[in-house]
Amino acid sequence: MVKRELWLKQIRPFYENELIKVLIGIRRCGKSIILNQIKEEILSAGVDESHIIFINFE
Repeated sequence: MVKRELWLKQIRPFYENELIKVLIGIRRCGKSIILNQIKEEILSAGVDESHIIFINFE
């Protein structure tokens, strides 16, 4: 899996913001990969998995 560091660096400042975040883009551009990487980062930071909602409409 490719680590999307450029995109993650731009998204990280919004992790602590209470607003809902939505990642949009064309099909098969890597949105799910980025979301999984964000999920792993915040889980490793100590966030409880029950506080994460991940919906895959595929």
